[in-house]
Amino acid sequence: MMLTYMEVHLYYTIPVLGLLYWLLRPFHTSNDTLKYKFLVAIAFSTASLWDNYIVYHRAWSYCSTCVTAVIGYVPLEEYMFFIIMTLMTVAFTNFIMRWHLPSFYIKSNTSIFQTLIVRFVPITALLTITYKAWNLAIPDKPLFYGSCILWYACPVLAWLWYTAGEYMLRRPIAVLLSILVPTVYLCWVDTVAIHAGTWDISMRTSTGKFVRAHLPIEEFGFFLLINTVLVFATCALDRAFAILHLFNSHPQQPHKNTMMQDLMWAACVPDQFLDKDAVQDLGVSWDILRVASKSFYTASAVFPSDIRQDLGVLYGFCRATDDLCDNERVPLAERATQLDLSYQFVRELFGQKLSSPEAVQWETYESLPTDCLAAFRSFTRLRRVLQVEAVRELLDGYRWDLERRAVQTEDDLKRYSACVASSVGEMCTRIILAHGSTLERSEVDWTIERAREMGLVLQYTNIARDIVTDSQELGRCYLPSVWLETSELEMIAQGRATELNKRRLMALSLRLVRKADALMEVARHGIDKLPAHSQGGVRAACNVYAAIGGVLKAHSQYPTRAHVGKLERASIALLSVYNLYSHNSSEASNYVTKGKIRSFIVE
Repeated sequence: MMLTYMEVHLYYTIPVLGLLYWLLRPFHTSNDTLKYKFLVAIAFSTASLWDNYIVYHRAWSYCSTCVTAVIGYVPLEEYMFFIIMTLMTVAFTNFIMRWHLPSFYIKSNTSIFQTLIVRFVPITALLTITYKAWNLAIPDKPLFYGSCILWYACPVLAWLWYTAGEYMLRRPIAVLLSILVPTVYLCWVDTVAIHAGTWDISMRTSTGKFVRAHLPIEEFGFFLLINTVLVFATCALDRAFAILHLFNSHPQQPHKNTMMQDLMWAACVPDQFLDKDAVQDLGVSWDILRVASKSFYTASAVFPSDIRQDLGVLYGFCRATDDLCDNERVPLAERATQLDLSYQFVRELFGQKLSSPEAVQWETYESLPTDCLAAFRSFTRLRRVLQVEAVRELLDGYRWDLERRAVQTEDDLKRYSACVASSVGEMCTRIILAHGSTLERSEVDWTIERAREMGLVLQYTNIARDIVTDSQELGRCYLPSVWLETSELEMIAQGRATELNKRRLMALSLRLVRKADALMEVARHGIDKLPAHSQGGVRAACNVYAAIGGVLKAHSQYPTRAHVGKLERASIALLSVYNLYSHNSSEASNYVTKGKIRSFIVE
């Protein structure tokens, strides 16, 4: 059956590209736009010249009735293919690579000797192949087509290996998967088109060897090498973006020329030339996250890498300061002193304009744990996007717990929840808005207020869920005392909350859940003001946590160990990312409690 070149695109390439676009739409950032535009421009300009050259020398030909137009020696659809293939492979690579932070694979403590060997041995081999292929690329000879492919791809691979070879070796499975899947798929499309007579490979300028029927080895080599170039280029840009973000080497919205210069510098700079302390401190912050909250560590993958990195740094700071106050193995007086040092650190950091560790006199804080100091040093990079009031408010919440201050009234409940949850919601939102937001000042203030309300929603839900847990593990009651009888308060303080009637516990819990539901109706509208690339992640985090309220409402008696099941959580998160989740469509069923959780980020 005859197949036109345009039908090849309509049936086989454009639908796949559309699917990838839909999958990546919730995560798309300005960095991705720059990546697509840059790589398409390079691929289109170089491939157009190269392909015209090999068609002129009859390395391959096309059915004249199967194309809509010819520009130079090449069909219009072939020019379309340069763009579609580039977008398809880069998009698939983005999808595979995005689940781990690129900065995890920057190792500034690697020996320079190892770097020289890893870089220049493959580069020497690739340049040698280029030289020999150039000399073998004689028109009308069997090695012409294959040699042209090699001298076209290998110099680019050599350059890209110089910029990101070690980075790619540290994530081999993702790199290989990104190369092989598009290669196998495009080779299959190629066999379909050759079998249908859409185009043909000349036996005069190729070896006549086949990987499989209708797939010459040269065609397989073309797709393999070009996809390798595209994956290597994507990785090189990912590494460069990560370096620029980690070291704040460019402003938030730089001039295009400045951005390209910075990217070139970041692509070329060896890991060893980067600040080792900054890389190690970031690793410590993320180790804190990885150990303390596997769920948040996993869920954070739905955010763009630069936002995810900063949220991880914020989490490290929140967890480190939380542990300073909650570590029962440390005497109370010493914990109070450590909290005072935390206040002093915040005053010192926000008392000047630098956003780097050099802004702080670290000798003052040497008594703090090592991992805490690393988290503090990483936190300094967020100084330019956060407001000091929210950070102090978080510390006020820690002091509230450290002093075991009672929650007497509903105003106390709101104030405590604002300290430990609204403050974190505000800081998370300011981090997100710092990446691509175009809101006016009034809109920013409105969005921050909604984020603070969302913090109340999640903390109220948390308290409603953990009445028994907080009693048994902490001897604490976070419900307003005015809601309870004196005898009930005594039982909860003594860790005997289970002795309360379960219907009474349910009534108290639902009273708080109803407050959370009322706030949720207003707070969720703030998500729509966030940059599109982060809306899905925030919706997923909030909806999964808020689903606990559905668990409580679904029970007739208070469930001591209420939890949302893994499959339910995954379903809510996936639907939320693509904005398909309805708050009325699911009454969640299971959620594992993990002790006292101060907010939706510190868990």
